[in-house]
Amino acid sequence: MKHRKHLLKICVLLSIFVCASLAPSAFAQGRPPSDIEQKIGVGLKVLTSHGAVAGINARYWTDSNFGLEGGWMARGGWNVIPISALYTMSHFETNDLYIRPYVGGGLNLNRWSSARWYSYWGTRSYSESSIGGQGFVGVEFTARAFPRLSFGSDLGIHSFGYGNSFALGINVLYYVK
Repeated sequence: MKHRKHLLKICVLLSIFVCASLAPSAFAQGRPPSDIEQKIGVGLKVLTSHGAVAGINARYWTDSNFGLEGGWMARGGWNVIPISALYTMSHFETNDLYIRPYVGGGLNLNRWSSARWYSYWGTRSYSESSIGGQGFVGVEFTARAFPRLSFGSDLGIHSFGYGNSFALGINVLYYVK
């Protein structure tokens, strides 16, 4: 548990350091508009919340600074559908990287189901549904050599059916458009 807390702190500090060190060059006067266009992305997401929760993820960025994110994640008998609104104030660019910091939040639709076999009664099923929430801050990195492939991480609070916790999220997205 101690190692995970230290890892979270290191990831957050590293993200802040990268964004802060690139900020002066990103806002230089006369910089041409970005040649990287990312609208619709699909990929994988892993959250380190009470163990690992993994699944598929989709992201859509509008022409303004807003976006939407949704997906499906699972762990054991839990199925989670996260739906989030995203916002980015601006992006940072270097010769090699396109960096987009963002904040987001939304709902988690949780469903838990289990089936057990009992010697006297046969199979009995149990299921439960709940609604949770999430709020996070993150950053997405795209190498200019691979403008459709993006890697990112986010840190936030997630409320699933089996508890609330801070979680580090890792994203890999391929932008189809």
